[in-house]
Amino acid sequence: MTGRRLAKRYARALFSLTRDALVSTAEELGRVAAVLEEPRLKLVLRSPAVDASARVRIAREVAAGLRLSRDVGNLLGLLAERDRLDILPDVAAVYERLVDDALGRARIVIRSATSLSAAEKNDLVELARHLTGRREVLAATEVDPELLGGVVLDIDGTMYDGSLRAQLARLSKQMAEGLV
Repeated sequence: MTGRRLAKRYARALFSLTRDALVSTAEELGRVAAVLEEPRLKLVLRSPAVDASARVRIAREVAAGLRLSRDVGNLLGLLAERDRLDILPDVAAVYERLVDDALGRARIVIRSATSLSAAEKNDLVELARHLTGRREVLAATEVDPELLGGVVLDIDGTMYDGSLRAQLARLSKQMAEGLV
């Protein structure tokens, strides 16, 4: 079974156990996934020289140090025991999507050439709310000077590219094809 499919199974199982604490569980998964990406810890936990019992012990110490809930701590221990800690970021991502769907929210990323004003960001969030039909939209913003101008809106993996760079690329292609 692929790592992505395994991640979905673990995420769905955790989702069914944590229905009363969806948001806090998602936050815990994100925190523990970030901690496990720390290079030295990642090296130790994924080393074939470290046996399963040591991996489980380290995972339990991480769970205790982060004060994880019983369910997330148990998941971490289970993944360590089965040498599957590498799928934890995927489990966290799938779980987050399950929570978003359950709560009727969408996540968007707004990339722009320069920082957006609060009004511009609000307008784009409203556009995303209209496009997705979701009542809540969680927006992250990124500044990417290579866009030259305009914005790129990523709504749950669907890209709406209104950047000047993309417009220039389309115009260049049309000119090359003799359409302009």
